Amino acid sequence: MKKSQMSFSVFLLVLTLSFSNSSATLSSLVDVGSENFISCTQSNSNNATSTSQLIFTPVNASFIPIWQDRVQNTRFLKPSTPKPSVIVTPVDETMIQAVLFCAKKHGYEIRIRSGGHDWEGLSYSADVPFVMLDLNNMRSIDLDIAKRTAWVQPAATLGELYYSISQKTDTLYFPAGVCPTVGLGGYIGGGGYGNLMRKYGTGADNVLDVRFMDVNGNIFDRKSMGKDLFWAIRGGGASSFGIVLAWKLQLVPVPEKVTVFILNKTSEEGATELFHKYQYVAPTIDRNLHLRTQVFAQYIGNTTKKTIRIMFEGIYQGTRDTLLSLLDEKFPELGVTREICEELRSIESTVVFWGLPRSTPIEILTNRSAIFKLNNKSKADFSRKPIPISGLKKIWRKLKENDGSALLMINPFGGRMAEYSETAIPYPHRAGVLLQILKTVNFYDQTSDTTPTSLKRLAWLRSMEDLLTPYVSNNPREAYSNYNDLDLGVGNSNYEEASLWGERFWKRDNFKRLIQIKAKVDPHNFLKRPQSIPVF
Repeated sequence: MKKSQMSFSVFLLVLTLSFSNSSATLSSLVDVGSENFISCTQSNSNNATSTSQLIFTPVNASFIPIWQDRVQNTRFLKPSTPKPSVIVTPVDETMIQAVLFCAKKHGYEIRIRSGGHDWEGLSYSADVPFVMLDLNNMRSIDLDIAKRTAWVQPAATLGELYYSISQKTDTLYFPAGVCPTVGLGGYIGGGGYGNLMRKYGTGADNVLDVRFMDVNGNIFDRKSMGKDLFWAIRGGGASSFGIVLAWKLQLVPVPEKVTVFILNKTSEEGATELFHKYQYVAPTIDRNLHLRTQVFAQYIGNTTKKTIRIMFEGIYQGTRDTLLSLLDEKFPELGVTREICEELRSIESTVVFWGLPRSTPIEILTNRSAIFKLNNKSKADFSRKPIPISGLKKIWRKLKENDGSALLMINPFGGRMAEYSETAIPYPHRAGVLLQILKTVNFYDQTSDTTPTSLKRLAWLRSMEDLLTPYVSNNPREAYSNYNDLDLGVGNSNYEEASLWGERFWKRDNFKRLIQIKAKVDPHNFLKRPQSIPVF
């Protein structure tokens, strides 16, 4: 194994130095470890011919384009990002079984990629020789409208699922997120929240069954895997335990038309006072209303003076008239008028909440290449008490210090979310949570995330994190496992190290249970990455 790893390292060095040489020169380079892995996979798969067309190494012309296409956070599209030894794009379960067997045999780690943002690039990058198991070809969606269910393979995106449902009915949907490029495999594995969570809970709360492969290639469903493992993979990070082959989802009823509005308010228009009340209203109002906010600092006209702008984005599971009546009673200060309310199909509301014009064809949700990628660093917090106006003013001042690259995106909880026990599934952010606060800086105008400007933005983000400390949850300070953040720590040699990030994602009781389940289903910790469930 050491000899194979050495061969691989030398190969990559030569490849890097010779990248401008002809493809013929590249083809002459031999990575013995990769070749052994490929031969093993071919001999253990049903169809060696098709297998040879589904495995890629750095000598293949399509290797880099495939890897680049799978990177959804473009700050990792740089030469210094460690890349896979091999990319495998299976089309069936037997090939995945072969990959698991051969990766163990030839000393490779596995990274599982189903298509989500993966903010820290952990599914397509590692500092060790690894195989990227790219599930992009496994994206079928099988709907049963009469039974209100769907079997969905892991790389099917939220956009593809929404679109498929919309082609059958406008009165069913799935309670998932607003980002259409996210793959169902990882999304549900971490819990998964969205615009319907206050009415129906998380995506993971609406899983009925699963088809799942463990590290030994055995395939289970909900009944055969047992209660513990089924509990763990819905919110505890499914890729720590095995590979999701398909989720069976419960579709939920929605009206034929929902009502959407977007309203902007600045500090001069009372945005601070509105947001202060918003913290009390949004988590407790009728669960048919989800009222998201985005907070920005912007210049006033052509001056050098900045103001705060808050965008209130509402989606109501009902008519315009009923929504206006509700807001007149609960939040009249917001000033929502009939003119800014629009009744849309649920599929159309997804397009609008993604930030696209209302006129955008819904087919864009199935066009993976047409939807822009992220280029940012983000951190999540949860508040369990309203932030006082004095605290909001401190936060606004900090936003004004930023160079315009930052935003806060805030989602209210409450409703159905508060009715689940925090141990019902590993996802623990339930009763008592008022808001989830997402803090982001972007690097769209920078050549990388290491330029002086980018480093200043990262420092600003961490200072905002410090500023928020008195206003967010503590003991632990909660974080969302689908928003992996390596700043929280990566140590896992003992519980004390791992708890620094594990208890923030899952809280103590859930994290300890996840560790116990991991020890049973993957005792040698074959499926590992930074911030995966450890084995002690």
